[in-house]
Amino acid sequence: MAIAKKELLIELINSLDSSEKRFFTRYTNQTASANSDKFYRLFRHLSDGGSLDDPGLTRLLDLSGPTQLVNIQRHLYGRILDALRLQHRRRDPGVQVREQIDYANLLYDRGLYLHALKILARAKELAFTYHLDLHHLLIIDFEKTIESRHITRASTERMTSLTTESRKRQEVMSSTVRLSNLQLTLQRHFILHGHVSSAEEARKFYELYHHYFSDPIPVTATFKERILGHQCRFWYYYNQLQLDRAQEHTAQWTAIIEARNELRERDNNSYIKGMDRWLLIAFLRDDAEGHRALYARLQEFVSHTRNTQQQRNSEIMADIVLFRAELDRYLLDADSSCAPAQLQQLGERIGAVTGVDRHKQLVLYYKLAVLHVLNGRHQPALDYLDPILNDRSTLRYDLVVYARLLQLWCHYRLGHTEFVDYGVNNLARYLGRIGYRSNYPALILQLLRGMLRGDEAAARANFVQRVAPLRENVFHLRELRYLDMARLK
Repeated sequence: MAIAKKELLIELINSLDSSEKRFFTRYTNQTASANSDKFYRLFRHLSDGGSLDDPGLTRLLDLSGPTQLVNIQRHLYGRILDALRLQHRRRDPGVQVREQIDYANLLYDRGLYLHALKILARAKELAFTYHLDLHHLLIIDFEKTIESRHITRASTERMTSLTTESRKRQEVMSSTVRLSNLQLTLQRHFILHGHVSSAEEARKFYELYHHYFSDPIPVTATFKERILGHQCRFWYYYNQLQLDRAQEHTAQWTAIIEARNELRERDNNSYIKGMDRWLLIAFLRDDAEGHRALYARLQEFVSHTRNTQQQRNSEIMADIVLFRAELDRYLLDADSSCAPAQLQQLGERIGAVTGVDRHKQLVLYYKLAVLHVLNGRHQPALDYLDPILNDRSTLRYDLVVYARLLQLWCHYRLGHTEFVDYGVNNLARYLGRIGYRSNYPALILQLLRGMLRGDEAAARANFVQRVAPLRENVFHLRELRYLDMARLK
């Protein structure tokens, strides 16, 4: 195992639950060797909260030098992964199939090629059941290798079946790779550019999409092909804010997974992600009733999902999706009223979020700041905007722009006119420097300038008049949903 970084080792150990630590202890005792005691002592030391920088560690492990500690760290990391694979292999069909392929390799290397073929037949059946297309192709390739090198007494029908099956798997893999490439391209386009903001951009985006994808998904497509097909179409329509069409494909995407319980259990991340996209569309469409129904549906699914450490990624993903949906639910309410204690509790929960990219946590902070402003609590809102404005590795410019506009609004309401006067000019220069495509932030800055001059009613009336055309333009839907100045107090 090539991983020896101490931070990664400590994170792995901290991710273990009590049953996994007990299993590792039994596994170590069963495979004990002269050197195993050292890495197990290190495991116990780190499990009890110890540090790799502890000066007493050299004496505890009886080390001859710092190089030996690195080797023990690397060995311990590998042994923990071995134990996890053994403990959880029955819960993951992918691990089971790979294990059968490994067994077939071992048998083949010993000259027992007929034994290997029997093992591969069982593995192929499992791969087919769970739509493990890449594993399926590897198994067929191994079978063809054995059949071409040895006399196995296989029938002509067997040979024809192998070649036909191989060709079909090759077509499936080609389609899957093409669709997954398109999905990543569309997703990356959104991260870099956001939604299209004009008819000209929509035309260019259409050309980008059809450069990679033109033919429909066939009726005979596999589970993964159909899921990827709907995901690609979701991103295509979502990037253009064609929300009705995007919702259709999100609904079909989740329905395919719901139809097969064993597949939903194996790939619940894909289901949770689909529900996340559906909830997002309901929020953008201001569909409070539909959002509540989807939220309850996802809650029910999560409550019936087996909670195991091996599925921690799914658990973390579900928690963050439900948390964001909970905040959106408050924002969708007409008055968005929340008690101060409730808002404080939400802030504490956001601060405790772990295991996700920092950007997702910053989005939660922004939504909570908006909730504070809607409840007339401007000073606490500033506290929740600080993590966004102090972050040096922001993923999206629009989040920073929204946060800075909200910050200026809060300072204006708190009477900090000098800060607002300076901040308006500073943000205007920032918008020009990054080439921000929408003129909505510029209109908000004009509103703030007018309010600073003392005629708030006239400034608001002018703002409402100039924003009215944007409300009729679908390309401005998202930013008006995330920062609707008409609702701010």
